Amino acid sequence: MNFEQEIIRLQDTLVVVAEIQRRQAEIQKMQAEGLAVHEQRMSHIDERLSEITDKLDGLIGFMGGSFGKN
Repeated sequence: MNFEQEIIRLQDTLVVVAEIQRRQAEIQKMQAEGLAVHEQRMSHIDERLSEITDKLDGLIGFMGGSFGKN
């Protein structure tokens, strides 16, 4: 067994593992950023839906009151 070759092989393996870890960290960062953007957009949509619901309920109440007077 040639120890120098094995050491070089082990070093190469460690370089590959380090690169895989770097890429994984990059992917996780991108996913976290994407999730943050998604949550921000969903919050905005929830807010708008709430506003629309309130307006629709008010319109239904208004229309219900005007129909009741006829």
